[in-house]
Amino acid sequence: MKLITNPNAFFDDLKYKSVQLRYPLIIVALLATIAALYQYLLITKMSQALPEDIAKFFVIGAYIGVIGSFIGVFAVWFIIALVMHAISAFFGGEGSFRRTFEFVGYGFLPSLIGSAITASLSAYYVANSAVPEINIFELQTNPELLGEVLTSIIPRELIYSNVVISLAVTVWSLVIWSFAIKHARGIELRNAFVCALIPTVLFGIYQVWSVLRML
Repeated sequence: MKLITNPNAFFDDLKYKSVQLRYPLIIVALLATIAALYQYLLITKMSQALPEDIAKFFVIGAYIGVIGSFIGVFAVWFIIALVMHAISAFFGGEGSFRRTFEFVGYGFLPSLIGSAITASLSAYYVANSAVPEINIFELQTNPELLGEVLTSIIPRELIYSNVVISLAVTVWSLVIWSFAIKHARGIELRNAFVCALIPTVLFGIYQVWSVLRML
C-alpha cells in the first residue's frame, strides 16, 4: 500500500482527485470499534469483582463507555484536522477543510494497526484473568481497590510494551500527517511538519497516558 511505503507519492496522487471520505472513514471507524470493544470488555470484566447490585451499574457504564469511546475517536479526528488546518494557514496554506479532513483521516492507520496489536494482547489477558471479589465494605474503606484489581489483570510487562508501541505509532502518524498537510494545503514539508507536530505530540501524550494510568 503506497500510504505505508511512500506517503508523499500517495497524497501527491490523491490531491488531484475529488474528496473521498470513504477510506478514511473506514480506518477511523475500525479504530473506534476496537477502542469501544476493548472498553466494554474491560469494564464488564471489572464488574465481576463487585457485588451484583453494584455490578449492574458497571454494565450500564460499559455501554456508555462504548458509545463514548466510539464517538471520541471521530472527535479526535475532527479536532486534529482542525488544528492542523488552522496552523497551516500561518504558512500560507490553501485548500478546503474537507481535503484536510480527508487526508488527516489516513494518518490514523498507524493507530489502527497499533491498537489491533495492543488491544488483542490486552484483551487476551483480560478475558483469561480471574478477578477477586470485592465487597461493599472493602470498596468503601479503600476506593483505590478497583485500580489495584485492574493492574493485577494486565501484566506490567505488557503495559510497558504497549507504551513502546504507542510511541512508535505516534512517530509513524507524524510522518504520514506531515505529508498529508503538505499536499492538502500546498505548503513546504518542513512547515507541514510543524503543523503536524503539535497535535501529534498531544495525541501521543494522551495515548501514552492512557496506557500508563493502568500502572
